[in-house]
Amino acid sequence: MPEASAPPIAADPVPLKRTPLFAAHKALSARMSPFGGWELPLYYSSILKEHEAVRTRVGLFDVSHLGHLEVQGSGALSQLQPLVTQDLNLLSAGRACYSPMLTPGGHILDEMILYRLAVDRIRLVVNAANGDKVLEWLTAHLKRPVQVSDLRQSVGTLALQGPKAMETARRVSPDPLAAIPRYSVRQADVAGRPTWVARTGYTGEDGLEFFVEAPRLEAVWKTLLAQGADFGIQPIGLGARDTLRLEAGLPLGGSDLDPETTPLEAGLEWTVAWEKGPFTGREALEKQRNEGVRRRLTGFELSGRGIPRHGCPIFCGGNKTGEVTSGTLLGERAIGLGFVEPSAASPGTALEVEIHGRRVPAKVVRLPFYRRKK
Repeated sequence: MPEASAPPIAADPVPLKRTPLFAAHKALSARMSPFGGWELPLYYSSILKEHEAVRTRVGLFDVSHLGHLEVQGSGALSQLQPLVTQDLNLLSAGRACYSPMLTPGGHILDEMILYRLAVDRIRLVVNAANGDKVLEWLTAHLKRPVQVSDLRQSVGTLALQGPKAMETARRVSPDPLAAIPRYSVRQADVAGRPTWVARTGYTGEDGLEFFVEAPRLEAVWKTLLAQGADFGIQPIGLGARDTLRLEAGLPLGGSDLDPETTPLEAGLEWTVAWEKGPFTGREALEKQRNEGVRRRLTGFELSGRGIPRHGCPIFCGGNKTGEVTSGTLLGERAIGLGFVEPSAASPGTALEVEIHGRRVPAKVVRLPFYRRKK
C-alpha cells in the first residue's frame, strides 16, 4: 500500500497590525478587537457611554488604520479626475470631497475622502482593508510625472469629534482651527509642530481630524486628552465609532458597501458628477440609471424588540425583500441599514426583520437617524 501522506501544515496566521498608539490604548484598559487586519480598541468604558460622550461632549478616536496615499506632480488632479466619480475640477486647494472610486463594472472599489493640499498634491484617505487595492489601481493608471506615495506607515489620524471639539482644539494650537470650513484642510501648529488638520469626520458631529506623523501620534493624543479633560473628553473605540456613523446614516465599507455595490444602489448618486465627462464605471452606471436599480440601501427602525444584525433577512408583505447590512440598539431604539427592493424602500413602508427565527415589525425611515443641532 502507498505510504499515507502527511497532513497539511497549517499556515501561521497573519499577525494583526497595530497603530503606534497600541501601548497607550492598553494603558487605558482598552478592550482590543481585530478589524480589517488590525488590532484596535473596541471600547474603553462601554460603547454606549462612549457614544453618549461624542453626542454630548467630545471624544477622541485613533483611526490610524485608515490609509494615507498621496498623489502629486504636474497634472495630478487631471489624472485623478477619471478615476473617481466626483468632479475634482471643483476642488480648490485646501478643500476636500468624499468620493467613490469605481471598477469598470460600476462597483465601488473604495470610497474615500480626497484632500487637495496644494495645486498638484492630493491626499487620499482610504479604508484600511482597501489600501492595497487602491494603491495598485492608482499605480496602474497614473503616469509620470505624477507619482503615488504610500504614507500608511508614516502618518496616522486622530479624530476629535463632538460639541466641545472646537473648544478643545483651541487649547492645542495658536492657529484658528475653529475657522476651518467644513470639508476643508489646513496646515496648522498643533502641539508645537506643523500638522494637517481637516474639518471632517465620521460621526455626524462637528469636529476635526489630525493627520499626524507616526512618531508624534502619542504626544498629540495625550495633549488632546489633557486639554479636553475639562470638557469631559473620552477616548472612543471602534464600537461607538460604528454606532455613531450608523446613527448618522453613513455607510460602512465591507458591511453596507460590498464589492458588488454601486453608488446608485447605496444612495450615493449625489457623489456622481454626470456632467464631468468620462470616468471609470460611467457606462455601467448610466445603464443602471436607465434600467433602474434592483436594490436600494435603506434605513429602518424596529417597532418590536430585538437587535438587527448583518445578514438578518428583511421581509415586506410576507416576502423576502433583502437583508440587513448594519444594525444596533441605542437605548430603546433599534435601527439599521439594509438593501431592499426599490418597491420596499419608501419611508413609512412596513417591514419585518427576522431575528433568531422571529419576525420583528419595522418600518422604513428617512436617513439620517440623527442630525446634530447647528
